[in-house]
Amino acid sequence: MSSPAHTQPPSSNHTEIEEPPHHIVDTLGIVICGESGSGKSSLVNLIAGTNIAKTSPDAVGCTTGTNVYDSDNLINSQYETLKVKLIDTAGLDEGTEGTVSDKEARNILKKLLRTLTEQGNAQLIIYRTLRRNYELIRSQVKSKVPIVLVVTCLEVYRPEMEDWWKVNENTISDLGMIFAGHAFITTVETTEPMFVERRSQSYDAVWNLIEQYRPSNNTTVHTGLLQGTIHGVTIEKSTLEASAGID
Repeated sequence: MSSPAHTQPPSSNHTEIEEPPHHIVDTLGIVICGESGSGKSSLVNLIAGTNIAKTSPDAVGCTTGTNVYDSDNLINSQYETLKVKLIDTAGLDEGTEGTVSDKEARNILKKLLRTLTEQGNAQLIIYRTLRRNYELIRSQVKSKVPIVLVVTCLEVYRPEMEDWWKVNENTISDLGMIFAGHAFITTVETTEPMFVERRSQSYDAVWNLIEQYRPSNNTTVHTGLLQGTIHGVTIEKSTLEASAGID
């Protein structure tokens, strides 16, 4: 069931009543990391509530650079909006058939994470990848940026998507992987009622996770540097619209 905080306010039948303007309370820079084909771009689209990132049904990743997308969400009944910049990165562990080699993708990601951390442009990292890449990410940001785990492809997981954590928590801990939060979701788009409900639950779960790490009112987020080139890392402001699929 969708959370009321994430539901657009109902429109009024009385034209003399004007809807209060939305007030942007914060801007959050979010870096989304994962192996190639893990569904990072589909996660971007879930968070944005629309297909702004290019996706592909193939196992080979479709994100070949570092793309930045703007999105926002109504977070409470006072019409306050949390604005986010979603930084979608090239997939890791790409095979020889991929367009970006694993070595190149890892080097780009390390440089990007270091730069964004130093500039204060990353407030959260959403992680969807393997253990060795967890160490890569953690080593670049140290403890300066929280890392949260988002597990996708749970549309048929029983009994509930959240139960994935009960089964796997000890394994994650034994591997030395520590997360500041987690969400267990599906990004599948279909008209089947169960999947529609689970996608709605997933939207709420991810936004509830994001809201926990929004900057305080005294925090300055230098989002203006997120377009162009950062120390040799090209960042594109994408306006692509694509059909649903798996990154």
